[in-house]
Amino acid sequence: MLTVKRKVKVMMVLTETSRKQMQEEFADMRKRYELELEQLNFQAKKLLQEAQRKGRDALEIVQRRLTQERQAREEKLSQVSFQLDQLANLPLGSELHYTTVESDVEVKVGDDWGKVMTGTEIVLQDGIVKEIRERGTEA
Repeated sequence: MLTVKRKVKVMMVLTETSRKQMQEEFADMRKRYELELEQLNFQAKKLLQEAQRKGRDALEIVQRRLTQERQAREEKLSQVSFQLDQLANLPLGSELHYTTVESDVEVKVGDDWGKVMTGTEIVLQDGIVKEIRERGTEA
């Protein structure tokens, strides 16, 4: 017999409590990304002035980098807004992927590798383990 690690999905049942908590988390993320974008725009003026003094090549590099940084933050903002919209439309009782953890599992000669390594899920409801699913059955 041997002990190996496997990935276990942790699912969360959507309740009013968990919906409110997730909405707050997404709203905080949105505020953080908006602040990052503001700070980037503020710093951009100084960076562009410095780059302009160094020459055209430096200016182009800084402009390109600033554009990439703005796009990355705008994409994050867009994703958070999308997640908030999706969360608002999901019915209570829906199961959402929350995280993935690792678990030890014992393996012995004759075990079906596919069954040993896949199919295990933990279901949480308001932070409490509601169910453990092992290869389609409850444990």
